[in-house]
Amino acid sequence: MAFQKTLLAKCEVQGPGFIHNQDTRAIFLPAKPDSGIVFVRSDLSDKPVIHCGPGSQEPSGSCTTLRSGDATIAVIEHLLAACAALGITNLLVEVNGPEMPILDGSARIYADTFLGVGIKEQPSTYRELPLNRPLLLEDGDSAIIALPCETLRFSYMLDYSKYPEIGCDFVTVDPGSDDLLTNLLPARTFIAEPDALAAVRSGSIRSTDENMGLIIRSGVKPELRMSGEFARHKILDLIGDLHVLGKTVRAHYIGIRSGHKLNSQLVRELAARFP
Repeated sequence: MAFQKTLLAKCEVQGPGFIHNQDTRAIFLPAKPDSGIVFVRSDLSDKPVIHCGPGSQEPSGSCTTLRSGDATIAVIEHLLAACAALGITNLLVEVNGPEMPILDGSARIYADTFLGVGIKEQPSTYRELPLNRPLLLEDGDSAIIALPCETLRFSYMLDYSKYPEIGCDFVTVDPGSDDLLTNLLPARTFIAEPDALAAVRSGSIRSTDENMGLIIRSGVKPELRMSGEFARHKILDLIGDLHVLGKTVRAHYIGIRSGHKLNSQLVRELAARFP
């Protein structure tokens, strides 16, 4: 049986966002049991509240976005991955911009910030449910498979054959036995330089600052923090996206060239199966 958790005290992070490249401050506050993770857009006049849940999720291929009315909060997946890894289920996030700070492109700084103020267990349980039958979601040559499993496991097949500097890989992460603080949360987001430049030209992002993740250049092997960092970041994203559910569905999740688009479909399918 798992219990809900929140922070012991207020803390914050600050930095530019990946999409808009504007300096953003996010303040994290302890929250009551059963309140879930809640975002407040403090920069907007009416300070709209956006609850983190499947009903607020907005389909997106490049990041995870939540919406309430006209208000959105984007790039929440790294924050949610840190929350999932640390068991944080109740949190109030006051953010003065349309996206969370990207920081170094991983979830490590979020986790370190939370551990710095401490985490407390709360007297309410967090729902954990076993997946009762297999699930397959496909989108072209990408797929996510979820298989019934006694424990929570994640695997990812990476295939960036057209970019040899990224290449192909297969990684499995077991949250019950692996040290996520060392072997997962520091894994950084990455993008090939041609894709990054195309995204800047299209206006979907405004910066290619290498402090916000890995820019992979032709003929240059990047210095990685750990083996399988690219595939591990994909698992990090999936763990963060699944935290939108507000419950844990125990399964072995296997991503095959998948990303946020299929992750969001997975969340919607699991929410329908386990209301």
